[in-house]
Amino acid sequence: MNVQQVIRWLGMICILAGIARIGMTPTAIVWGTDSPQELTFGFIACVLMSVGTIGAYLVQSRETGAIGFIAVLAIIVANIVTTAMVWSAFVFGAGGPMPEGVMVDISRMINMVGMMLGTLVFAVVTFRAKVFPRWVPGLMALMLLTIFLPIGDNQYFAAFWGISYVGMGYCIWAGKLNQAALQRTDSLSA
Repeated sequence: MNVQQVIRWLGMICILAGIARIGMTPTAIVWGTDSPQELTFGFIACVLMSVGTIGAYLVQSRETGAIGFIAVLAIIVANIVTTAMVWSAFVFGAGGPMPEGVMVDISRMINMVGMMLGTLVFAVVTFRAKVFPRWVPGLMALMLLTIFLPIGDNQYFAAFWGISYVGMGYCIWAGKLNQAALQRTDSLSA
């Protein structure tokens, strides 16, 4: 398997991660926030996003450089921390006591800063890189803006987050990238 095929399959992982993240919204509406159904979709999405985000960086690594790498690393670390937090919710149960302490507070801080700041920086460098169509970083920015919707528990945030990953993954999988990026991934596989 060459590099281009690996990147293409990472795009498919982005699509699957986005679909899993989108699945959190209807399950939160039907069964409630932090229900086992919603958390299952969230857990799967976090694991897949931790892997798939690598593909979104690789197709534009030359254009985004070190800043893009740091932003992607922050997103991946935040997804890993979120995976651990969701796992703890499975262990303690929905009605059980939530873990407390300094480590939990640090984990939440890493999660929020890594995810929000990492996504914001990644959206900006993706926009400037001109590898993805302009609507992809637009979806990332829209996702961040949905945090401020006056809807209880931000139930729709996950849907917009998932849509941005489906869009990124589709562009990678279908080869809907800037021609220079496609030629570079072709030369990597040669």
